[in-house]
Amino acid sequence: MAKQTVTLRLDQDDLAYLSQVEITGAANLSEKIRALIAEARTQRQGSRDYLSAHDFARQLIARVERQINAAEIDATVRSELIHRILAWLPEALAYALSAGQVMARANDQTAGLRALEHGLAERTFSLVEAVLQLAQAGFPGCLDPQALASRGRFEVQSDS
Repeated sequence: MAKQTVTLRLDQDDLAYLSQVEITGAANLSEKIRALIAEARTQRQGSRDYLSAHDFARQLIARVERQINAAEIDATVRSELIHRILAWLPEALAYALSAGQVMARANDQTAGLRALEHGLAERTFSLVEAVLQLAQAGFPGCLDPQALASRGRFEVQSDS
């Protein structure tokens, strides 16, 4: 696609931010602006369907995950709980972001909300199961297993 020249006026704070922000693959102001526009486009498209939402959610989490991984390497520690939650977040966020698609497939609004509730519950229960596995084993691979174990003392009773 042919590129067009655009004149842009920025206040000093925005220009300072744009100059200092690090964006992978963007070395100058023009490349940074194009990257920010591409990111905004991805964000808007990410709520239209589950796959796009999942890609968007993974991008959001990837930044945090890289920072956590770097900090863990520097400190020579690792938290299994943090990594399980970070692995769970993109799917749950993607499902919530694409809720309109889930609800549109239903016959009526109540059925759509019911489908959304079931989908969110399924994703939430998968996280609960992952945390319960850690709790039952005494939170191995976690940074403060005693504190987690004392907070994690709970039990769900079921009639079935």
